[in-house]
Amino acid sequence: MMSSTAGMREMSSRVASTVGIIVNPHAGKDIRRLVSAAGHTSDSVKIGIMRRVAAGALEQGAERVLMSTDTHHLAERAVEGLDGNIEFIDGPTTGSHLDTVAAAASMWKAEASAVVALGGDGTCRDVTTGWPDVPLIAISTGTNNVFPSSVDGTSAGVAAALVATGAVSIDRVGSAAKRVSLHVNDPARDVAVHEEALVEAALVDTTFVGARAVTDPATIRWVIACLANPASTGLASIAGRVHPVGRDDAGGVLVRLGPGGRRVRVPLAPGSFATIDIAAVEPLALGDVVDLPSGGVLAFDGERNTPTSANTTISATIERSGPRVIDVDATLEIAARDHRFDAGTSSRKERHGE
Repeated sequence: MMSSTAGMREMSSRVASTVGIIVNPHAGKDIRRLVSAAGHTSDSVKIGIMRRVAAGALEQGAERVLMSTDTHHLAERAVEGLDGNIEFIDGPTTGSHLDTVAAAASMWKAEASAVVALGGDGTCRDVTTGWPDVPLIAISTGTNNVFPSSVDGTSAGVAAALVATGAVSIDRVGSAAKRVSLHVNDPARDVAVHEEALVEAALVDTTFVGARAVTDPATIRWVIACLANPASTGLASIAGRVHPVGRDDAGGVLVRLGPGGRRVRVPLAPGSFATIDIAAVEPLALGDVVDLPSGGVLAFDGERNTPTSANTTISATIERSGPRVIDVDATLEIAARDHRFDAGTSSRKERHGE
């Protein structure tokens, strides 16, 4: 808290250093637990992570912490008893991914300087739908966790505050992530949309979205990925096991499925393996445009989303236009070298009223 009237006037004349926290209460609980050995991320685990993020941010001098509300009231439970300026953002509370999109958009409008998101690949995509170039720390609590990382909540909160207060410049520790960008045009319905994915997009040979998760390997027609880690699970593992692509690699890969080529074993869901027929593997440079077959449902970051007809045209490219991902380790290392953790530094003085 600011310790004087003069200090309060100073803060009101500028934007308070703000850290946002977004949680998807449904991440880590979807239908894949019925058909695979996927783990379960409980509410209590998420509450604990959120509390550590908030505590770390306040400790390191964040003047305001914004929390997304949700149908499970995780945010309110997480910060009960914490001392600091904590505000809750009211959302549509639809119980769907739209709540995450709305929370990110609200934090963008509120001029948050860093956002910590809890969820999997789909949650991270929803965050960047609401705020395309969000300064982001993504903590994995989902089923497919190719984009987010397993990072301690306390460290994430501290790193977010270091960026939010300007103690560490985001230009030093935040780089734009890659993105799969698709232009989808259905002339029969006069519909043209622009879709994006942070990890991969795929075409699934089905006529309905259903439970969104992709579980039948025989229905997958192609996968285009900007992140392809052979250690991952889900659709990204198909690309990762035939043509690995890292976060810092320029470009991505297109994998066309079908007979006539390699046969590869992949973990399409945690603990559940399938044999995939690979017809062709095509490396893609940044900016390369490729036309893709349609007729099925497009899946983005592991979740079915957009139905297409046989007449739909789809073009895709890999771009480095995604969220600014904050490197937590690099942020803390810079802060340590700058003595930012010493008792009596400016951010700590403001936080503790010294």
